This record gives sequence, C-alpha cells and structure tokens, in this order.
Amino acid sequence: MLDKILASIGIGAARVDARITSAGVRQGDELVGEVHVIGGSVEQSISQIYMYLYTEYSREVGGTQSRQKEVLASYRISDSLVIRPNETRIIPFQLRVPHHAPISFRTQQVYLSTGLDIEMAIDPKDKDLITVLPDPLIEQIFAQAEDLGFRHTSESGYCEYKKHIHRMVPFVQEFELRPTDRFRDELDEIELIFDVYSEGVDVLLEVDRKAKNARGLLQDMLGLDERYVRFTISRTKGLASEELARMIQRGLDMIPK
Repeated sequence: MLDKILASIGIGAARVDARITSAGVRQGDELVGEVHVIGGSVEQSISQIYMYLYTEYSREVGGTQSRQKEVLASYRISDSLVIRPNETRIIPFQLRVPHHAPISFRTQQVYLSTGLDIEMAIDPKDKDLITVLPDPLIEQIFAQAEDLGFRHTSESGYCEYKKHIHRMVPFVQEFELRPTDRFRDELDEIELIFDVYSEGVDVLLEVDRKAKNARGLLQDMLGLDERYVRFTISRTKGLASEELARMIQRGLDMIPK
C-alpha cells in the first residue's frame, strides 16, 4: 500500500523516455523513434501515452517582451496499458512533423514532450530537443542568397508574434540577411518569411533600401524605404536560377529613389 501511495506522488512510479532514431527531420517529414516505458516499484495502469511538438516565440505584452509557448502538433501514441514493476515496454512511433514547424536555427528550438497519463498520479514526462531541418525549397533560397553575397544577421531566424501572416500559427520565423557583395550599395537588408505547405512554399520578401541622401533618410524614418514582394515556389518547378535576385530587384524598383 505504501508503495502505491508513493508512486502516486512520483516516488517509485513508472518512467518514460522517448528516443529519437534520426538526427534531424525536415519540415513535413516523419520523425521516427521509440518510447521506452519503464515500470516502477508497483503495477500501474496507463490510460494513454501522448506526445506533443512545441516551440516558443517572442511577443510584446504590456511593453515587455515575453516568451510564449505554441503547440505545433499533438499525437496519441498508445491506448491504455498496464506496466508491471521493473518491466520495460518499447513502443515504436512515426510522427509527421507539420510544415509550419520552425527551422532549428541558432537559438530557435523545437521540443518533443512525451507523457504517460496515469489516473490519480503525477504524470511522468520527458522532453527532447528536435532538430527541424529546412524544406529543400528553403534551402534553395538560402543557397541563392549566399551566392548573391547575403549573410544572416545576429537577429536572423527568431520567431516572433505576427497576426494574419502565417496560416497555421500566430508567429513568423524571420530570416534577416545583409548584402556583402552585389546589392551592398543599394540595400540595408532583406527579410524572408516562409509559409511551407505540401505543394510548395509561399515567400514574403521585405526589401530595405539604403538611405543615400536627405530624402532617403526621411523615407527611412517613415518606413517608406521598405517594400514587400510575395512569390510562390512550387515543388514541380523549384527555384529558377537568379529568381531571388529578380524578386529583390522588383522590390527595389517599387521604392522611390
């Protein structure tokens, strides 16, 4: 009886450990692994094994920046089962990572939380860091940007709250790049936001022209030196050669000199 009471508050209770098979997973692909359930000192009934994928994003609340948690997807791994003392159950899983999961870039992270639902007890949990790799179409864009001499700034890759831009989540992951070669005399920076789905990637490109005179400084202060260009890359066609350069030039042409 004492063992059951202790297990209900987590002492000598069953434990859970998710083990990921692959080192990384692309947006939209499957995450493969195993859930290890290790019995404690008493027999326990588990009503379900669940997992959820989540990330965090920055949001200004009351003039202060705070971190908000966002669940990207939830999964039910197993129905009810009984785990005996010191028994180990291994349950394989394959989970589809949603296209809208942010890329693991610098300090922007994605986590997999695994839990056991045990009635009248503290639910054991496990947390694992997941490496989310970019969609191949996004890799093409980054490759073209690098060929054009663009480099990520220290602020690039962070997720922040933005309404009405992404279809699935209340934040966007912004990639901020500065020119070092071809566009360095015309641009301060560009920003890229991606909306990935099964047929392709929608791209929102922000072009920020460099101020060269008093008028340009005024436009900079008023935010008139920035223009947005939207375009879509389909999986059937991919990214054409120099397409990013053409889109950047289109944005530049929209800004008064």
